[in-house]
Amino acid sequence: MVYPAAGGEKTLKDLVAEVKATNAAFARSKREVFKSSYSSHYRAGLMKLLEVLDFRSSNDRHKPVIEALALIARHKDSATTYLPLGETVPLDGVVRKDWMEFALHTPDKGPARIMRTVYEACVFQALRDRLRCKEIWVVGADRWRNPDDDLPDDFEMRRAEYYEKLNKPRDARVFTAHLQCEMREALGALDTELPKLPWATISGKHRGGAIKFTEPEPQK
Repeated sequence: MVYPAAGGEKTLKDLVAEVKATNAAFARSKREVFKSSYSSHYRAGLMKLLEVLDFRSSNDRHKPVIEALALIARHKDSATTYLPLGETVPLDGVVRKDWMEFALHTPDKGPARIMRTVYEACVFQALRDRLRCKEIWVVGADRWRNPDDDLPDDFEMRRAEYYEKLNKPRDARVFTAHLQCEMREALGALDTELPKLPWATISGKHRGGAIKFTEPEPQK
């Protein structure tokens, strides 16, 4: 009954394809606008910040971002479209998958090239994300300082005492197992109770479900 009313199965499939294409095009458009804004406005200020800020990380996992920042600094005065051939350009952990098509140019002949300004924008986005959780920190900063400086000066000597006061285990595996258990219990409780709530519904019209709440009565 649905297909004829909608104009046939092909019409519905075409609509789905159009929605997917539109969303992808919109995402590409956003990235193009961001790239344009970065190149024409933000880049100059960020390059000056690179000259005076010293970024570091205590975790080798984030070394690619530190190396990418050094690469950007070496070519900050360049006006070329691509990063020079022969440079080791960190990509994993730096350029997100949805940006790769903009950062990487594959010509008909010759090796793939890295678009310089697009790569810079990707690096600064990766830096922002890691600064927020102090995976990368700034030398001499206050809020964005080395997370080791957040610990008491005598932490190493009184580690056991401080862990006991925080009521936390010293074994990382025990800590994460307990945290995972808490999360599973909380999600299980939500999964069990949500369908029973008279003031909450989950709509099937949206992909993945949309939780909706009815407006409560005014409280005294």
